[in-house]
Amino acid sequence: MSVTVNVTMDGSTVLSVRGEIDHSNAATLRQEIVSAAAERRPSTLRVDLGLVTFLDSAAVGALVAAQREAGAEGVRMIVYRASPFVHRQLRIAGVHEMLGAPVEQDADHIPYTPF
Repeated sequence: MSVTVNVTMDGSTVLSVRGEIDHSNAATLRQEIVSAAAERRPSTLRVDLGLVTFLDSAAVGALVAAQREAGAEGVRMIVYRASPFVHRQLRIAGVHEMLGAPVEQDADHIPYTPF
């Protein structure tokens, strides 16, 4: 897993994550998010998970904990550009809405339309 932090033109802070997030590095991800929130104090901290290829339950827990800790610092943390795999994992865990990951339609949720 690698993490980079950037500030966008609108002043938002984006924490971009790449690679696999699992029990071996989930605590590091949580700390990276909390540090960015505490040091930069943006109104919104976007966690870009578009290049994350794997996410386990420890990673989901780290995201939820980081969101709570960032909120305690007055920072709104949201998941931004989640890869399809990550979005599905967050949806299965029931935390995608809480983390701000917009609902995406996929093959499981496309309504049946008869011809």
